[in-house]
Amino acid sequence: MEKLTRKTKAALMLVLLIASIVNLTLVTSVNAQSAVDPFTVGLWHLDEVIPNGYQETTPDATGVNNGILGVKTADMLVEGKFDNALSFNGENFVYVPISFLVGFPPSPQPIYIPISPNLNIQEEIKLEAWINLQEFTNATYNNIVVKCSRSDPSWENVSRVVGLAVRSGVSDDGISVPQGVLSGFVLTDTGSANEIVTTEPVISLNQWTHVAFSRSSTGMHLYVDGYEKEVKVIRGVQNPAGNIVNGTEFYFGHDSKVILDEVRISNLVPDSQALAAQIDIGPNMLTAIIVVAVVLALAWVLRRAIQMWIIHSRS
Repeated sequence: MEKLTRKTKAALMLVLLIASIVNLTLVTSVNAQSAVDPFTVGLWHLDEVIPNGYQETTPDATGVNNGILGVKTADMLVEGKFDNALSFNGENFVYVPISFLVGFPPSPQPIYIPISPNLNIQEEIKLEAWINLQEFTNATYNNIVVKCSRSDPSWENVSRVVGLAVRSGVSDDGISVPQGVLSGFVLTDTGSANEIVTTEPVISLNQWTHVAFSRSSTGMHLYVDGYEKEVKVIRGVQNPAGNIVNGTEFYFGHDSKVILDEVRISNLVPDSQALAAQIDIGPNMLTAIIVVAVVLALAWVLRRAIQMWIIHSRS
């Protein structure tokens, strides 16, 4: 039998990747573990790790955006602030897909399949979590929650879009801030990168602290244990113009040695369309989108297989 061509292999890889996403979506829990307010688009209690084929997931209480555990997941589940939590060692992470970037067929522009568009908040967003920082890593940003965007399937070409992190004291682009200050940052479609940090260190090791970052009509703000902290701008402005750039995925705990609990992402101005997306974009709509994509991909593969069989039979 003839060997598969590169295009056929690429198509098969696409089918397998999409099937993986379908599998992840269909096991999404619809039983929310607690009441979720209309502003919340994602709430991860991080109380459990669920095997899912070759992956492990942690549920989203909204029933929409389950997280996928990254590398070295053994022993991540530990005692938390409330019940269990997840422990990160600087290498592992939780990954929440927003859009699936298709690398086939070749295209001058990236092709994205929407997975969780309700996580692409355009205007006013809030990120929050309970953290217990174990130690500082050498990464400039010890990430708590960060949304990233990629323009090709490789893991290298990733840009930070919006996020909440603890600064390690390592300078970045010639900008130095003390170890232990809290950082919040936003990239808007005006092309500007904007970052604020607390004016003094606010994170101590080995103790539970609630941290939050918001971008609203009044600008960017940081909170520790429910109280707003004084901040200074180290990039851009505190109240940037424009919409938040769309991303392809969220990460929790990336580059951090931290225990995380109760991670929440909120849309502070959910209009009727946003609420409709939050309700309807879940398993039903997503399954329909993925099924169409799978059918088209399978049709292409079958057509190529038939063509190859005809050519082979005539030779």
